[in-house]
Amino acid sequence: MRIILSYASEFDQGEGVHYCRVLRRLGHDVRELNVASSAHGTGSPGRLVLGYPAATRIEDFFEEDWKPDLYLYIEPLGLIPLGLENSAIPTACVICDVHRDLPSRQKLARLFDHVFLYQCNYLQYFTEHEQGAVQWFPCSCDVEFFKDLHLERDLDIAFIGKLPTSGTGSERKRILDFLRTKYRVNEARYYLQKEISDVYSRAKIVLNLPLGDDLNFRFFEALSCGALLLTRRVANGQEKLFKEDVHFAAFDTEEELFAKVDFYLRNEKARQIIAAAGHEEVVARHNLALRVNELLASVASGPRSSAPVRRLGKRQVLSTYASTYERAGRIEAILKLAADNRSHRFARVELVGRAFKTFMRRAFRGW
Repeated sequence: MRIILSYASEFDQGEGVHYCRVLRRLGHDVRELNVASSAHGTGSPGRLVLGYPAATRIEDFFEEDWKPDLYLYIEPLGLIPLGLENSAIPTACVICDVHRDLPSRQKLARLFDHVFLYQCNYLQYFTEHEQGAVQWFPCSCDVEFFKDLHLERDLDIAFIGKLPTSGTGSERKRILDFLRTKYRVNEARYYLQKEISDVYSRAKIVLNLPLGDDLNFRFFEALSCGALLLTRRVANGQEKLFKEDVHFAAFDTEEELFAKVDFYLRNEKARQIIAAAGHEEVVARHNLALRVNELLASVASGPRSSAPVRRLGKRQVLSTYASTYERAGRIEAILKLAADNRSHRFARVELVGRAFKTFMRRAFRGW
C-alpha cells in the first residue's frame, strides 16, 4: 500500500516515526510529510521528511507514477492539507490527548473519514461520523525499539515523564521526591526516546503516574522492557486489555503505592512473574505492528467517504480548517485561506479574526 504519513517529525517525543518504521517493515511504501520540514530535526541523519507549506492541497501529493492509497495523520501538528473534503483517497487520523482538549479534537476529526482514538473513554463524544468510522485504537509500542536490553536491574524505580513544579503535575514530583529518599530512582531529566529502553531495562519497577484518566504509552513501553509496571488503577481500558496482578500492579492511594513498591522490591520472585507475564502479553497482543495492521484493515472494510467535512457547506469547511490551523499556530495558512476566499465576505472576516488570534497567541505564549 502507498501511504502518505503526516506527523510532527521535529519532535522526538512523537510516535509518528515509529509508525513509519513499522509500516515500512510491513512492506508498505511510505512518504513522510510535515510542514516545511526536512531531515534536520528528525533524529535520523539522512532520513527524508518532505516539507510543504501548511496550505498545500492533498492532490499535490499525487504523481503520475505514485498515486497514494491512504492519507494517514498522526496528531498533533504535522501537515493537514487542504482539499480533504474532496479527497479521492481515504483519509484517517490517530488522535491522542482528547482528555486535555476535547473540543479541538472533535473539530479535527471532522476532516477525516476514519478516526482512531487512543482513549476509549471519549468515543461517546465523537458522533458526527457514520457508524464504524470512529474506533478505539489503544496505545501500543514498537517492541523492536522499546525492548528489554537484559541489563542489570540496578534501579529500584524508574519514571520518565514531565515533572511540573505546580498544578496537577506537582503530585508526580512530590511522590518521586519521597521515593528518592528511600530507593534508587533514575535521574529526573528529559530523556530521548532512544534512551527509554536503557532506563526501563535497568528498572525493577516502572512507575506510571498519568496526569489524567489516559492509558498512555508508558504503560506499554514499561512492559515491553521487562519491568514490573506499577500504575494508577483507572477504568480507562487497561482493565480490558490486561489483568491486574497478572500483567501489572496497581494502586488507588499514595499509601497503597508506597506499600506495593516496598512489597515488590522485597519479593523478587513475585515481581519477576508479573513482569514476565506483562512483557509476553505486550509482545503478543499489543505491539505496534499488530495495531497498524488493524488500522489498515479497518480503513479497508469501513465506511467510505465518511468525513463530516465532505458534507459541510463552503463556509463550514473553511471554519473547520481555520480552527485546526489556529490551534497549530499556522498564521500563514489561515491568511492564505482568507486571500483565496475573498468573495466569501463573512468567511473572510472570520478567517482574518482567527489569524489575528493565532498571532496574539504565538506572540504572548510562544506558539
